[in-house]
Amino acid sequence: MAREDRKSRKPEEWTRPDLEGEGIIDLDAIQGAREAPSETRELTGLWSKLFFVVAILSSVFHFYTAGYRPLPAMEQRPVHLAFMLFLGFLLYPTLRSEKAGNPRLLDIAFALAGSVSSGYLAWNYLDIVMRGGFPTQTDIVMGTIFCIVVLEAARRTMGMFLVVLSALFVGYLFVGPWMPGVMGHGGFGFERVIRQMYMSTEGVFGVAIGVSATYVYLFVLFGAFLQKSGTTSFFTNLAFAAAGHSPGGPAKVGIIASGMMGMIQGSSAANVASTGVFTIPLMKRLGFKGYFAAAVEAVASCGGQFLPPIMGASAFIMAEYLQMPYSQVALGAILPAALYYGAVYLQVHLRARKLGMEGIARDRLPRVKGVILSHGHLVLPIFLLIGMLMMGFTALFSAFFSTIGVVVISALRSHTRMGLADIADAMVLGARNTISTAIACAAVGFIVGAVALSGVGLIFTQSIIGLADGSLLPALLLAAAASLFLSFGLPTTSVYIITATLVAPSLVEMGVPPLVAHLFCYYWGGVSSITPPVALAAYVGAGIANASVMKSGFTAMRLGMAAYIVPFIFVYWPSLVLWQEAEPLRLIAALGGGLLTVVCMAGLGERYLFRALTIPKLSVLVVSIVLIMHPAVWANVMAAAMVLGIFMFEYLGVRVAARKSAV
Repeated sequence: MAREDRKSRKPEEWTRPDLEGEGIIDLDAIQGAREAPSETRELTGLWSKLFFVVAILSSVFHFYTAGYRPLPAMEQRPVHLAFMLFLGFLLYPTLRSEKAGNPRLLDIAFALAGSVSSGYLAWNYLDIVMRGGFPTQTDIVMGTIFCIVVLEAARRTMGMFLVVLSALFVGYLFVGPWMPGVMGHGGFGFERVIRQMYMSTEGVFGVAIGVSATYVYLFVLFGAFLQKSGTTSFFTNLAFAAAGHSPGGPAKVGIIASGMMGMIQGSSAANVASTGVFTIPLMKRLGFKGYFAAAVEAVASCGGQFLPPIMGASAFIMAEYLQMPYSQVALGAILPAALYYGAVYLQVHLRARKLGMEGIARDRLPRVKGVILSHGHLVLPIFLLIGMLMMGFTALFSAFFSTIGVVVISALRSHTRMGLADIADAMVLGARNTISTAIACAAVGFIVGAVALSGVGLIFTQSIIGLADGSLLPALLLAAAASLFLSFGLPTTSVYIITATLVAPSLVEMGVPPLVAHLFCYYWGGVSSITPPVALAAYVGAGIANASVMKSGFTAMRLGMAAYIVPFIFVYWPSLVLWQEAEPLRLIAALGGGLLTVVCMAGLGERYLFRALTIPKLSVLVVSIVLIMHPAVWANVMAAAMVLGIFMFEYLGVRVAARKSAV
């Protein structure tokens, strides 16, 4: 059937036979499916070919060093950033209004300056080591050029917020002698600052860019191979088969599909761009408003960064910071993520019930058996990745073999087999999707380097404790506000590195278990993607849905209520995170409290359970959430009684009203 004919078909006809005769959703047939809005250029001609070649070389380099020949940090990281800066200046225009056309002379100059100044460090690595890291005049010149280029690249890719924040921290190094009280320090000279930021592993080439050069790039590349092999389509069809028939089916499909893809991809905005082009038009056709469809997709994609195994590569960084096995971090994140998705799923269900919506007829949906038989083998590389990680293999080695596994396993069936063109496209997509994260990590290096050099991190920690006056709840509120503020417009990985440096230590010092404290900051850093005024994931969804940007953002904030409350729940009930070593009764109580919180949050979000809730009943749900956070047994029993009372009262009220209307 021609593409034009497929687009004109009705929603109930969006199926076609697959190889097993069970039928799968033809995603290309969905009217309105298109590329998500982009802030990058559409390169043409020789520039497009140059970008293609350099992107493939970049992926080959990272793949080679991950699986065959690891390089020292001060060789790997500068080469990684040289690739990213070169590609970034080709792709991102000076102004966002200049998307049309190929790179200009200024872009080319910045691209060459960035790649040369970064590559210079890798080329002269041994010479710098032999002279003890003391800089020459050439080093200072190259370092100055490098710092300017990185900040300009950050401005183009991430906006002014990160640039201003980085500049403030670097400026603090110079003005220390004039700062009042505990904020004062002796000050540092220009040469010392350049040496810290450019020639050490405590500045730009520190932990942040090290993570980007290894974990982030490899796992983004793994996600790109999954996408090109058709795994995104498999996840979407499996979600349709599981939930498409229920009330509000396409919205629930968006939650499930985005969650499954997000746990590998890790980037909220990128996940919305890849799955939202299919799920958002479907939700709108079912009857959901465009802003609500955009919000559902944004919240579902936001949750992907909280969901193991990858968590935007932050699980591996967290393991390094906390000096604990990766498996402990991944297992600790499971229950909070399940509560998050449970709350979002239930709220969408209540919205569909409230509006009287129905799902798609079962005979128009794919069947689980057909989807699995046709495309189920595509999920095997994910199981391979998880298995290798749990067996203790390094993250890089696991990602390396799992990426090879995508190519090999996709070849088991002719309709999913990846050709050379698909492999090349996956390599280019992996490089392209890493650019903004890599540059953000480089800019974050200015902040981390300034904190390490000045010792301001300890001041930040003591300030939170002092303002909280030793009380945990005020400290949590301050930590949440600081994490949210520091995260606006930044990728999840970069956000976590900042908050782990500045915020998490204050909670640990107040007695919160380290893993719980880091997860708390990670959640509150991650919610910036659905929190106006910089709700990037919601804004990408709004562009696809042709909906109001701010309305989509605030709706996403309401739908994602769990992301704001669940972190407080697991701080007061650490058994939700440390469940492997928790007492059985404490774990049962924590799970029960978590489930009650899910019901309360969904009811509050929609002001509806079995029927519309009045203000007094909504107040009871709010009080119940507060009581659930209290560790005392009596408080939890009271909360359970209140929630179950509201639940039964509403259910019986609906049944009685139905009988009266029947009579």
